[in-house]
Amino acid sequence: MPSSMISNQELHVSSLLSHSLTGLNTYAHNFTVSLSSVFATSKVQSIISTLLMDPYIYSLSVKSLGMVYMEAPTGKVCYNSRQQLNCTSIEVMSKCVWQMSRGNEDPMILGPGSEIQLSDNCTELSTVTLLKTNGYWSGIYSCLFVTGNIAHMGIAPIQIALLPEVINVTSNPQTADCSGPSPTKVSISCSIENSTETYKVMLKLGSVEIAPIKEENNGIIKYTAEFPVDCQAVGKPTSLEASCTLENSLNQLRNRTIKVPIIYPSDLFCAEEQIAERIWPKTKNNETATIDCTAPGREGSMKRKCTGQTWGEEVSLCVKSVLNSVALQAKDFEKGLGATQEVAQFIFQSLKNNTADEGENTFGDVKAAVSVFLTMNKASVNMPLGENLLADFIDSASSMLNVTWEVGDKEETSSLATQYLSSVEGLVKNIRINATEGYNSSNIQLQICRNGSSCNRTVFNVDVELNATADMVKTVGLQSLANRLPKLGYENATFPSIVVSSTVENNTQASVNIRMAFPNEQGASAKMTCVFWNVTELRWSNEGCEFVKGPGNLAYCECNHLTSFSMLMSKHAVSMPFLDQLTYVGLGVSICSLIVYIIIECLVWRAVVKSNLSHFRHTALLNIALCLLLADCSFLASSFPSILNETLCLVLVVAKHYFFLAMFFWMLCLSVMLVHQLIFVFSHIGKKMYMILGFTIGYVCPTVTVAVTYVYYDQTRDIPYYSSKTCWLTYKSAMQGSIHAFLFPVGTIVLVNLFSMVVVIATVLKPSGAESNKKGDKDAAKSIIKVIMFLTPVFGGTWILGLFVFLMDDFTQFITYVVHYTFTIVNSLQGFFILLTGCFAEKRVRDEILRIVLGKSAKEQGTVTTTK
Repeated sequence: MPSSMISNQELHVSSLLSHSLTGLNTYAHNFTVSLSSVFATSKVQSIISTLLMDPYIYSLSVKSLGMVYMEAPTGKVCYNSRQQLNCTSIEVMSKCVWQMSRGNEDPMILGPGSEIQLSDNCTELSTVTLLKTNGYWSGIYSCLFVTGNIAHMGIAPIQIALLPEVINVTSNPQTADCSGPSPTKVSISCSIENSTETYKVMLKLGSVEIAPIKEENNGIIKYTAEFPVDCQAVGKPTSLEASCTLENSLNQLRNRTIKVPIIYPSDLFCAEEQIAERIWPKTKNNETATIDCTAPGREGSMKRKCTGQTWGEEVSLCVKSVLNSVALQAKDFEKGLGATQEVAQFIFQSLKNNTADEGENTFGDVKAAVSVFLTMNKASVNMPLGENLLADFIDSASSMLNVTWEVGDKEETSSLATQYLSSVEGLVKNIRINATEGYNSSNIQLQICRNGSSCNRTVFNVDVELNATADMVKTVGLQSLANRLPKLGYENATFPSIVVSSTVENNTQASVNIRMAFPNEQGASAKMTCVFWNVTELRWSNEGCEFVKGPGNLAYCECNHLTSFSMLMSKHAVSMPFLDQLTYVGLGVSICSLIVYIIIECLVWRAVVKSNLSHFRHTALLNIALCLLLADCSFLASSFPSILNETLCLVLVVAKHYFFLAMFFWMLCLSVMLVHQLIFVFSHIGKKMYMILGFTIGYVCPTVTVAVTYVYYDQTRDIPYYSSKTCWLTYKSAMQGSIHAFLFPVGTIVLVNLFSMVVVIATVLKPSGAESNKKGDKDAAKSIIKVIMFLTPVFGGTWILGLFVFLMDDFTQFITYVVHYTFTIVNSLQGFFILLTGCFAEKRVRDEILRIVLGKSAKEQGTVTTTK
């Protein structure tokens, strides 16, 4: 062995009997040794340990093939499918590592991500599940069971029938010009990254389909076809839809569409214009033109809107090429490719290094950096991030606030500011901090409190006091951000430059109160309002926050957000004095009452159920009580969202959504059955039929409603299904938000039930001929009151107040408080009212309860009591 130092030495073991020496150079020796028998890992490790005692050997590792059995899919697998790989070692090892390599790239370590799951315990058995197979996951997989310097390895390829991840469809020209006398044509192009998959491609404009011409250049495959545009088409469409459809080897399809506007002689348009080397094409009114970036070292596009005949400002989305690479690496990390602490730190270091020069940063660079924050925030849910990257993250986030975000598009700026705030807050929350006491940069200050009942910290001269018995409180101040966020509802207000955010970890208290002292820079004459950023509605809100004037120029903001019962029908969380306490007391009484009611129903069932009608009535009442009981319990369990994890919060939201809806659907069954019996006196529904209808409407309908709502908002909408801040459905604006999937069914059923109640009252007030002269107004009034008292709790009549709760959100009006308090009191006590009207107000139930009670007393006294 030469006297020079050996930097790397690997011993590869397979099942064939042979010996070869490969890769010999001055610094390293790579050996391949083939054995015909199984060897003991401990013995090889002993040999390696002895060799490593040689000062000339820097490192030495062993990898074996043949000691691990690997199961993997064979042949091509479908795109976007779920696949599983299993590895089994013949020996128990210390740990396992999964890697994947693509082509000539170095192997990447696999970690938990949005598209991959790894088994927890992997000393001799390990599983990787690919949740969504796509081009990122096509490659050679290896699982390594490791002990010391020895790794037993299994290898298998995964071949995926690919579909392009990005399809770029363009039109040249971008607008079809039918303003002149001559016919016009447009060229439609479809570009994808180079791929090993052979696609069938079809381009389409309007109803015309053409097989395109294929070109390859610089790693891009481009399909192009030229289409005629019929300027005399019937109806003169304002635009045509251009589409590109690709089909892979397993007949799976993916397509992308764009709109090609058409300019007619009477249409307004912006004429072609050249600025420096940039040429903006002729563009139709209210359309946006897009051109590629031409600056060296930058990628992306620029856009410009045409309004009437006037061009708007140029909006540059050009990004440094290196920042684009960082963004792509972050996306790989979020999926689970290279998801290690080292890679995470490298991503934030690269981001810091490429955003440090504030003079070079553009709006596009800020947008790319924010996309990295958003991606890493999502990734941190599956892969916890360590505090070693905290400084790089805060420095890069701080430098973004030194760049002007004004690009002539307020919506673009506001959207970016919203994304920036949510991603920075999320990363501050998810980065695991052990020893750091805080970190300050020019525009961001972070302060930490640990293991206390209160926390007092100062960020940018804002004193923050928070009472919470928690493991850790993180308080972050962000400078120069408030004015960039949307000002919906506060357009004329002046915002301080500081935004303060506090995150509480493992809080053991039921509520959290936060008090902030802001310097009042506007003087004593200014009207001060305390607001918080509502992450669900993406707007400033003053619910739960109160302004308190302090000494001198100090302005105090005190916020406390709890969960009251009226939140179920409200657009957002509500905070009013004693409203939460009333909720919890009412729900406690309701839950106890429902338990008593269910027990009584079980005891008196045989005695009171004597006909099909009474059978269905008591079946419906019992299911209403059961659903309300489970809904109330779920509500109580989710009363303090800050101490719940995301999964439990989601489960409780689904439970509340489902059980409250099931209760109302059973109420609908009961009211429809009652009206049917009143109108069709001699037409009876069979027991089997109404039981099938009852359970179908009562449980299948809410199941479908909840399932469709969850899938719709989870998969196809930017609005989430639920809010982790409230553990309830979301509201964004009119007809936007999952809460409408609760309000519409409930509102419809309540209105139907109120109509049923009117029918019952009309029937009661319609006496027979013999009674018509005897029954006076007083008796009629008594009958109406009796019907309302009996049917309102089981028909959900009190929930009509929810309509006013939803519509009335002006908390400066006294009537708003009256509605919220009334709704909370009467509906949190609904279980108690059901007990009163369903048990104690029904004579047969009362008699049977009395018989049971007296029967037990008589038995204890040795006497017999007979009731006739």
